[in-house]
Amino acid sequence: MESIRRSLVSLRRLFQRKELAELWASAFGDHSKLDYADLRLLDAVRVSQAPESPAAATVGELARLLGVDPSRASRQVADAVGKGLLVRRAAQADGRKVVLAVTARGARLQAKGSRVTRARIALALDAWTAADRGRLAALLDRFVDHLLLERPERPRRRA
Repeated sequence: MESIRRSLVSLRRLFQRKELAELWASAFGDHSKLDYADLRLLDAVRVSQAPESPAAATVGELARLLGVDPSRASRQVADAVGKGLLVRRAAQADGRKVVLAVTARGARLQAKGSRVTRARIALALDAWTAADRGRLAALLDRFVDHLLLERPERPRRRA
């Protein structure tokens, strides 16, 4: 368990490193203002719009998905709207509710980010056999599925 925990912490830190941001910058070109936080935000919008998602792409839902407080999510959304990556719209079911949608520009950048990510993963797994890559994919899927399972709370002990 400790080895898995350390690996997960290392993976999380890797995605927060300056070197990764520089990799993204070089992939998008120096003129691009896109950063990893923008990609995470765009991905969170996509996840919140998935058919199996009970929630809508609201600032509150994005805050939950990104693990940030609502005020930070609101600032990130405002920044993304200013960059032309997202638009705000009234929800169809409730016109008072504001939902977010990825613009065509945001979708193009998101697609490019996905291509860069797949290329980086392919490079890291280049020396792996197809069987090992398949096992890793299956085990990661299984691990994530089990992390996301809602488990009933354990009965609380009385004091």
